[in-house]
Amino acid sequence: MAEPEVKWKRGQLAEACGVNSETLRFYEKEGLLTPERGSNGYRLYGIGDAKRIRLAQRAVDVGFSLQDVKSWLAGDVAKMEAALVQVERKIDGLERLRKSLRKKLKKA
Repeated sequence: MAEPEVKWKRGQLAEACGVNSETLRFYEKEGLLTPERGSNGYRLYGIGDAKRIRLAQRAVDVGFSLQDVKSWLAGDVAKMEAALVQVERKIDGLERLRKSLRKKLKKA
């Protein structure tokens, strides 16, 4: 038997994801989150919402926009492929930088 899905209120989800409630409000306004409403009117968020928040945070941290994330979540394959190429380039650049820094540290 499957376990029931975890449901969080806004503050609980914010804490679980390491963001603040205002960030969740912004993500909701931008269409990244569409919470359910409980019988008491509170917004309720699930695991899928937490995954979208974490994806958005990681993407923004490396230079992508929330619009990029929205297109990925909407299944835009061309934009996902283009983003993957950008990620691969960034990884290559970071690996070269790491190699250079290690060489300099050995000489220091």
